[in-house]
Amino acid sequence: MKTSLGTHITWDVYNCNAESLSFIPKVKEVLNAIVEELQLSKVNESFKQFEPIGVTGFILLEESHVSIHSWPEHQFAAVDIFSCKPFDAEKIQKLLMSSFNSDKVIIKQIERGEAINVISPDLI
Repeated sequence: MKTSLGTHITWDVYNCNAESLSFIPKVKEVLNAIVEELQLSKVNESFKQFEPIGVTGFILLEESHVSIHSWPEHQFAAVDIFSCKPFDAEKIQKLLMSSFNSDKVIIKQIERGEAINVISPDLI
């Protein structure tokens, strides 16, 4: 039985290939791969290119969101997913490590809406 309204997981991705974090096309490809891998429903997306390098990106989902903030000059990316649909955090860790050539990821997870009496959608 689900005990929260949603799960919010963050990945601090270290020692990345700076080039893979620098420009929108690669970062956008990775975020969309996450959405596809988790079979989430994309509503919209927006990405901001910083000069000379770095990207912030956000994909709005029916289930909530996926976002990234990259600091290529520090070989670092901050990625998060908030979703009302359960998902496999380790699967995303592997995808991020492979996509950004990282050898170190720190994951943090919190449950959102734990104190709310969660009712199964079947009962509504």
